[in-house]
Amino acid sequence: MRLLAVIVLCSAIGIQAQTSRSLLQSDGTIHNTGTIIVRGNAFIKQDSIGGRVEYVRDNPLDSQRVEQMTYVDVHFQGRSVKRLLEPSQNTIAWSLFSSLDSSTIFDLTPQARIVARGTVTHSGLVNPGRRVGTILLNGTADQTISGVGFVPVLELNNPTQAVMTRGGGMRVGERLDLQRGIMQTSVNDNLRMQRNSWIWRSDVGSIAAIPDADTALNVRYYGTARTNGGPELPQDPVVLQQLRQENPGGVVLPWNVAVNDSLILGGSIFTEPSDASRFVLTYTPGFDPRYTSLRPEIDGTFFRTTITPGEFVFMNNGQTAFRFASVADMGGVRAIRLRSKPTTIPEPVPVGADKVRRYMQLSMRDSSDRQAADGTFNAEFGYAWRSDYVEGSEDVTSIETISALVNKVDSLVLLRFDGAEYVPEGVSQMPVRSNPIWRFSVSSGVTRNGDFAIGLSSSIPSYILNARLLLEGAVRSKGDRFAAVMATDLRRRDLIPLTPPREYPFTLDPLSSAIVASAIPDSVVDWIVVELRSNVGGGTSFYRTVLLTQSGYLVDPLNLSPVVITDVTPGDYFLVFRHRNHLAVMTDQRERIERTNRKFLDFTTGTGVFGGANALKLLGIENGRRVFGLVAGDVTADGDVLRPDQALIWNQRDLESYSLYDTDLDGIISTDDWNMSWNNRGRSSAVPR
Repeated sequence: MRLLAVIVLCSAIGIQAQTSRSLLQSDGTIHNTGTIIVRGNAFIKQDSIGGRVEYVRDNPLDSQRVEQMTYVDVHFQGRSVKRLLEPSQNTIAWSLFSSLDSSTIFDLTPQARIVARGTVTHSGLVNPGRRVGTILLNGTADQTISGVGFVPVLELNNPTQAVMTRGGGMRVGERLDLQRGIMQTSVNDNLRMQRNSWIWRSDVGSIAAIPDADTALNVRYYGTARTNGGPELPQDPVVLQQLRQENPGGVVLPWNVAVNDSLILGGSIFTEPSDASRFVLTYTPGFDPRYTSLRPEIDGTFFRTTITPGEFVFMNNGQTAFRFASVADMGGVRAIRLRSKPTTIPEPVPVGADKVRRYMQLSMRDSSDRQAADGTFNAEFGYAWRSDYVEGSEDVTSIETISALVNKVDSLVLLRFDGAEYVPEGVSQMPVRSNPIWRFSVSSGVTRNGDFAIGLSSSIPSYILNARLLLEGAVRSKGDRFAAVMATDLRRRDLIPLTPPREYPFTLDPLSSAIVASAIPDSVVDWIVVELRSNVGGGTSFYRTVLLTQSGYLVDPLNLSPVVITDVTPGDYFLVFRHRNHLAVMTDQRERIERTNRKFLDFTTGTGVFGGANALKLLGIENGRRVFGLVAGDVTADGDVLRPDQALIWNQRDLESYSLYDTDLDGIISTDDWNMSWNNRGRSSAVPR
């Protein structure tokens, strides 16, 4: 039968007939480029059909069988129930799927889907009152969707997007599954999530606008790659009920989120997208969140609002918890806020030689959400840190026990920062290995809020090297637009070695050859050597090789944190700073090397330098302040800038490398390097030899 025009089928056609309804039955092939209107049941034995097919039976007491096959355009209307009852057989619409009549009901099997690869206009009802029945948006280009219909499950698997139009309003009863692509919604063109429905989101799916939710919504994450959370997470603190985070790569919160029913973690949640954006995950139920494996954590701030005396309240991971033995021990505490940062050196004094790499901030809260006063509560603090990693899914960077503490684990206790240093808080038990990747302990008698760490109860003297200096050669700006920042051309060209080169001044440090930086960050300018000398002319000296950042600050090459001096005899020292082709500078006074010294040495001001400002080079004026830096051009390591320096630079011109003769630190030896040395001819370091 070849149909080339509009054909209305309102009585039996040629093969079979029924007394109660019309019938379309085809055992051959229908070639259609027009419109077929079906008022009765359809039995079509072919995989696909062209043109437009309309199912329009309108008897509310009857039903209409729909052939589950591939259509170009398929349209439904009328009050008869449209039955798609072939198990596992999809109904596919390549160009258009439409149901404009709000009284049209689809009876769809749980295994089958309505697959739309083009436009969708849906105002009918798919399986009303049931939790199964799926429309899949499965195009390969942008799809538009509209209508105020109902569907239990709406799936998006389109590599581009599906765009909600015409005011939106489509209702999702059970689940919106964002498998791939963007569900392009807006405030005016939006989906309506029914009460207690779910949004499932993979690591390659997303939604553009917060959907309309009927007072209660649940969210599930899946996939493998870290995902930035978005509008699927309600900002209203009472709407989100269940949160299931099953993506092992982790989910990053975009704002404060409150969970009111249950929290299940198979992957971590990160509450801090950046240092400037720190959010809070609030959990209101009285029972604990469930961690389905050992690894997941809430990396950031977790807020528990319900506490039961005598029971442990588990916090940011399955190993960290608090317990109040009685109501009296709680005092006025009614909630617990804990910020936990894995693999992080504790602040505000980042001394890492005696602590594991885990930092915690505790704030007990009263009924008005104010911090409870220290000494008004008495808690047990169950704390833990990562002592091993999971092979195949992690590496050694997950281990928080630093090498200096590997043989001292039994001596590690809970510490709290008292304003000057970290001291023991409460009475800690000996840590135990509670499982393959965690060490766990409990400290009783915790009575104060604040910054917490895990480490030795006493440690060797240490000093935080808090200094700033600039290298003339790396400063690019001049004149009215001067900015006290250095270029990172050597890093941009990937020329800075992970190990300091075997040349002056790095050969002064007997341990420099053993240094292997984990990475050279984009902000690094070059290597620097720091000397601590007991006398102006030398005496006893200690050396430390560090990295210099573009802002002029020094960082430890092993952990990229502020430099901590722990391997010197306590006392007073002059500090000397040496670079491979700039003149060295030294403090004009001895500095006390001890834990309590928090002095900031700023050589960019031209003060506090041995020999005064003349030992430095005036680089420019920034915000009305003169800015100084180390003098460039000494490539012979003799403390003077003379003709031999310029001659050596000239002989090496036009080479691109990490070179001593590259005085402007751009990675290329050129006349600019010669000029810089020539302009500083006759200058000498004020540091006594």
